[in-house]
Amino acid sequence: MSDTEQTSERGLRADAARNRSLVLDAASRLYAEHGFDVSMADIATAAGVGRTTVLRNFPSRMDLAAALFERSLQAFRALAEEQKGEPGDFIELFDLKLEMYVCNGGLAEAVQKEQSSDSFQTDRREVAEMLLKAAQSAIHAGMMRTGVGVETFIVMQQAMGGAMLSGGTQGEGSERGKTLCGLLLSGLFLID
Repeated sequence: MSDTEQTSERGLRADAARNRSLVLDAASRLYAEHGFDVSMADIATAAGVGRTTVLRNFPSRMDLAAALFERSLQAFRALAEEQKGEPGDFIELFDLKLEMYVCNGGLAEAVQKEQSSDSFQTDRREVAEMLLKAAQSAIHAGMMRTGVGVETFIVMQQAMGGAMLSGGTQGEGSERGKTLCGLLLSGLFLID
């Protein structure tokens, strides 16, 4: 392969990756603003790419939702890996998870629609396990109730998803998120 062909192939890959990222960013923004019923054509327009580019990367809305969910999960994993086992780790991870639900209300809707899907169930369990691991220092410090387990954090995620399915604007979702946050944390943490 000549140098020109190699450069052209690398440029195409970079361009395709950029377009994919633009589509994901646009979809995330539109889902947060309008819910999961946004059309693929509207997402293409917002991303500044053609509809075929969207469909080449994401043949269905569920494929797009799954890619957004995976991108959020990667950010969540990265934060969990950075944590050092301190009592505040759980709150930091919990806040990120709640922010993801508030910012991606449409995505939460898609995940709820597909909740029987094995991959979403596996991902939800993985998140619950990371939350439980982050909670260990708060439990050992006597700040959080003992007896919480993976199932506690699976139910917590279901509650977050349910709260975000209530519709409304992103600001209204944020207010519901704050209310839910207070309820969940008061149930988990020991109050003097």
